[in-house]
Amino acid sequence: MENKIFKSSDKIYLFHNKRCSKSREVKKYLDENNVVYNIVDYLNVLPDGNFLKNVLSKLENNFEEIIRINENIYKTLKIDEKADTLENMINLIIKHPILMQRPIVTIERDDEIIKSIICRPTEIIKLIFD
Repeated sequence: MENKIFKSSDKIYLFHNKRCSKSREVKKYLDENNVVYNIVDYLNVLPDGNFLKNVLSKLENNFEEIIRINENIYKTLKIDEKADTLENMINLIIKHPILMQRPIVTIERDDEIIKSIICRPTEIIKLIFD
């Protein structure tokens, strides 16, 4: 499965929440298309700050979309705690992983993150692999 974005030698990560229907849809798509990928169970084992920073800095989406602002935790934050820079968003996600939007598909090539995409709507995944 080769195209202009994805190469078969790339390493794929899926930031996955098994309770999220969108995340399950993307996982199903990857499985059905025989894409080899690694699940990042970020709610239970958050990746280190540097990896997270690399993932978020390569977002194709508007990076402000990474925070789930409708979560109750976010609504209770003080204004100065709310994310408005990449650094603040990373710290907020480390402190409250549930605030990270999902699913995120990340492509690593030659040990470097080259692209991350929030797959909302889930059809976005087809832009990478079709």
